[in-house]
Amino acid sequence: MATREFHKVSDECAGVNAGIKFKTIKAHRKVQGTLNEGVEVVLDSIAHFPTRYRLKDDEGRIWTVPIHLVTPIAE
Repeated sequence: MATREFHKVSDECAGVNAGIKFKTIKAHRKVQGTLNEGVEVVLDSIAHFPTRYRLKDDEGRIWTVPIHLVTPIAE
């Protein structure tokens, strides 16, 4: 298995690929605002060490959140 460089993002990690839809299970506050609970977002990319998802909302904003704050939506 190839190692991931901590300063780069990737489109796939452990079977999770960019484009997958997620739903937030808890609100996440950042400088640019709050990503509320229950919002549907799309995975843009994955940051490593610690692993975080970069998610895009309906308005096109990118949110970097810990992976435990979202759950995948079954399609």
